[in-house]
Amino acid sequence: MSIDPQVSIGLPVLNGEQFLAQAIDSLLNQTHKSIELIISDNASTDATPDICKRYASSDRRLIYSRLPGNIGGVPNAVRVFSLASAPYFMWAAHDDLWQPTYVEKCVHCLETDPEAVLACSEMAIINESGTVERLMQTHHLTDSPRPSERLCEFTQIHSISDAWCGVTRAEVLRQTRLYQLHPGHDKLLLAELALRGRFVRLPEHLYMRRSHGGRSVRVYPGMRERYAWVSPTLAGKRMFPHWAYLHGYAGAVLRTPLLFRERVSCGLVLLKWVRSYWKELAKDLTPGLK
Repeated sequence: MSIDPQVSIGLPVLNGEQFLAQAIDSLLNQTHKSIELIISDNASTDATPDICKRYASSDRRLIYSRLPGNIGGVPNAVRVFSLASAPYFMWAAHDDLWQPTYVEKCVHCLETDPEAVLACSEMAIINESGTVERLMQTHHLTDSPRPSERLCEFTQIHSISDAWCGVTRAEVLRQTRLYQLHPGHDKLLLAELALRGRFVRLPEHLYMRRSHGGRSVRVYPGMRERYAWVSPTLAGKRMFPHWAYLHGYAGAVLRTPLLFRERVSCGLVLLKWVRSYWKELAKDLTPGLK
């Protein structure tokens, strides 16, 4: 194994004792061994620190860092990227699983396709015990040569994305705004990445997303409620999530070097988005809503 890892895997966690060990095992047991697994503990109060220290003592590829206080789910996710050193980066969740060949096959895709910016696989949904409940099979647009068509993939704000934990070129990630303080931080970042290049999706179901009652979207079912998970500093504040979506998408289009034709096409995509979500935009402005 190379001393310098080829892939950095960032795993932010807060009180993840129930599933964390399984997630760590599935990542450290990847067939692609040139990895570092960076765990940023958001001041957990359960057995998370003990689990992480136990693995770190037996595998030098695991780097454990503990925060003194809860900075929020999104800042912690950004933090793990700031600690990464490899040319490829991948986010991971403490409650999900990956088949052993996930990283190897994603890296191979990026190595053989220099114009692709992200590689991922199809997604399976598993339950608390790890049993597969559903194999997702959705139509994707991110392999299109046109940035405006790829953008459409992530403007459906209630869809579930399987690309959020894809292996990405770190140099391209550094050109983006990374995760923004927004409940849809993943879609906003993936939209910007998609504007910058194609995604390659393996046809196999190598990523397994766990459905359980402790996921943040279950604990905070409403978009405005979810700001408390995004960052404790935003809890209870008046927020405008749909306007923030529009601002984030528009900012990504403006920041990305695009041909004039594609920039206009992206503008039309956003106009269509406004037409689809005008009620939500109006609701954001309703007095009394937080």
